[in-house]
Amino acid sequence: MTLFGLAYRMLGSAEEAEDVVQDTFLRWHHRSAVESPWAWLAKVATNLCVNRLTSARARRESYVGSLLPEPVLTADGALGPLDSAEQRDFVSLAFLMMLERLNPVRFRRRP
Repeated sequence: MTLFGLAYRMLGSAEEAEDVVQDTFLRWHHRSAVESPWAWLAKVATNLCVNRLTSARARRESYVGSLLPEPVLTADGALGPLDSAEQRDFVSLAFLMMLERLNPVRFRRRP
């Protein structure tokens, strides 16, 4: 697990997750002697995510995106198998929602 993955799972936004990771490493840079670096970094990243989530709630902001988190490209630029399956499901759901909104077409027999 990476810090980005941890922050992304908590926040649901790649942009905000990158900001949290950057803030975490800035705090790490100003910190001296830590017994367990990964635990310290994970704890700081988690606390920063929780702070962002509660401050957004306090400002009464709402997430304007879809209910699913945005897809994140892998290192080679392609989505992983789980991401592509999730994306296919999302497209299927969007297609069904579009079909529900369309008016039924009335066919007439031509003589």
